Amino acid sequence: MKRARVLVLVIVLTMLLGGATACSSASSLTNAASSAGHSAANAVNQSASPSSGTCASAGTRKLPKTRLLADLALTYGAFHRYLYNPYRAGAFHKGAHGRIKATIKAGLATALIIKLLDNASKNAAADPTLCKFVPNMESIKASLTNLVDKIKGGDANSSDAESAKSAFDQLKSGTGFSGSSNGSLPGLG
Repeated sequence: MKRARVLVLVIVLTMLLGGATACSSASSLTNAASSAGHSAANAVNQSASPSSGTCASAGTRKLPKTRLLADLALTYGAFHRYLYNPYRAGAFHKGAHGRIKATIKAGLATALIIKLLDNASKNAAADPTLCKFVPNMESIKASLTNLVDKIKGGDANSSDAESAKSAFDQLKSGTGFSGSSNGSLPGLG
């Protein structure tokens, strides 16, 4: 029964990775498929993301702001669900119950997060007003790679998790999203 659940999880995450790359070019599809089996560090090295010097002077993609928002929302949610909250619960410490399962989920989620951050970087670089957020996305990738490497070794500490969270929070505050000033969303309580 557990094998079936793990198999279903792997298939679903593979489909998500494939669906996230369906709108991109063939070369990035190849990179995403090969990075799913590698560690998050390899995924960062294989993916080509735009630097702040390659920003477009005019919009070159359709709906870059909407696509950027969707990519960042999925990234933020996956980070909190599969990396930050399990870390705070102690699921990644050596000897913790369910550590292997949590580590596998974290590795797969990190591969997805890095792919979504690549997509978000390309969307941000395609719009001159969003281009300033590309370096923040690169710092998130670096902090995630560091966090996952330490999780695999079982020696992640609170500063590693907090540095990844602060990188997300810095991007979130830079884009104008802050929980205290926005209040609650209509219909969500």
